[in-house]
Amino acid sequence: VSDEYNIEVFAENLTVPWSIAWTDKDRMLVNERTGKIRVIQNGKLQDAPLLEVKEVSVGSEEGLMGLAIDPNYADNKFIYISYAYGKGDLSIKVVRYKDNGNYLSEELILVDKIPGAKNHAGCRLRFGPDGKLYITTGDATDRDIAQELGNLGGKILRINSDGSIPSDNPFPNSLVWSYGHRNPQGIDFYPDTSILWSTEHGPSGFDGPGGGDEVNVIVKGGNYGWPIVSHDGSKEGLISPVLVFTPAE
Repeated sequence: VSDEYNIEVFAENLTVPWSIAWTDKDRMLVNERTGKIRVIQNGKLQDAPLLEVKEVSVGSEEGLMGLAIDPNYADNKFIYISYAYGKGDLSIKVVRYKDNGNYLSEELILVDKIPGAKNHAGCRLRFGPDGKLYITTGDATDRDIAQELGNLGGKILRINSDGSIPSDNPFPNSLVWSYGHRNPQGIDFYPDTSILWSTEHGPSGFDGPGGGDEVNVIVKGGNYGWPIVSHDGSKEGLISPVLVFTPAE
């Protein structure tokens, strides 16, 4: 570790912490991939989970994943999560709840039947400065679906906070914001801008040469090429990554 950093343990004994979000400066929520939303209050991990998702599927990379706080949380107390569920054929759903401090209520399923699998399950959530919720989805190890606009897998989706389709989405009556993604698992907006950045896992052998992890700038309606191109490959009409890591770091 570089001498430039001091490493401090903030919380421990968590099981695969997958997403974190702050409801205020003293209270942090943490999704454990195994299905619990944990609360860290004033720097102390609370014993009781805020929610335990009973139907979550946790076999490999999938589980309780994305977590986001409503931009108007101070007034409406809404939080948003995504998780995989099912036996055999897995699906992913995005759900909104009201946060009552020590329990959640008013469950509302916003998006359901996103293709899921033990691997390439997505699924990061992030609100944009436009007040819309952005959702990353993996190709569920069926890479061809990433190019199918009628399929929610291998995409970045954009919805209103009540689950409806924004009128200015690029494709009519579609949640799809961008497509041609393999397994994007990180998104965020550059501070004080509307520029959306995404990080995406590249092939791992069975679906292409290893490596090719990507950093992308996401634009409305953009096709990011998977599985037509990957790594340093390019083709007219497809958007190339800003950075490529081979081998994967």
